Amino acid sequence: MKDDATQNDDISEVICATLRAAIFEGALKPGDKLKEDILAKHFGTSRTVVRGALSMLAQQNLAERRRNHGTFVATPSPAEAQNLLATRRVLEMAVMAALPGHLGKPEFGKLASTIETETRVHSGTDAVAKKRIAGDFHNLLAGFTGNDVLRAMLENVLTRLSLVNALYEKSAGCSCGTTFHEQILAHLEGGDFEAAATSMAVHLDDMESAITFDKAAAETDEFLAILQRMTETP
Repeated sequence: MKDDATQNDDISEVICATLRAAIFEGALKPGDKLKEDILAKHFGTSRTVVRGALSMLAQQNLAERRRNHGTFVATPSPAEAQNLLATRRVLEMAVMAALPGHLGKPEFGKLASTIETETRVHSGTDAVAKKRIAGDFHNLLAGFTGNDVLRAMLENVLTRLSLVNALYEKSAGCSCGTTFHEQILAHLEGGDFEAAATSMAVHLDDMESAITFDKAAAETDEFLAILQRMTETP
């Protein structure tokens, strides 16, 4: 039988995982408050345990603690967003470099099945479902490398990038990379890992092109204009 401390840790991990999934699929958005009382009541636990979960989320840079105000879903700045995009590229290309020798018929089958699911989901209108499967193909590739550290790092970056997309993506909704995934899989099945890596790089270029910081800059400029108007000498 588990002791109280271990049981509390387990509950904290469940709460953290639940919130992380809600962030990834867009149910929780940047700046949303994570209410301790509601979390404690829903999971039938204490606020102390909830705070442990929120601390885990903050350590993963998915939440921000504001003194005397509580904990909120993180709001990445443009600079942080650009760093995340750059880091994703490093991790994704490291995955592609590590794949030779790790792929066979079972792995190809799982990748093909994931692409089939993408095609089906993206043909529908369920926006949440589209976001929920957004990183499946990439996480699967990372898992096939056998490098758990690399897989975990990429998973965290992809989750943080869901916040970036919510803030800075040009159009609402989840962009579909199914065509790129099909190209990557075809190259991998043909044993052309260099071409697969090139296709991944093009795929990343396409996703990054959907991110713009013009809106953020415009909002900053508008705020500055307000301050200048309010403080100008008559």
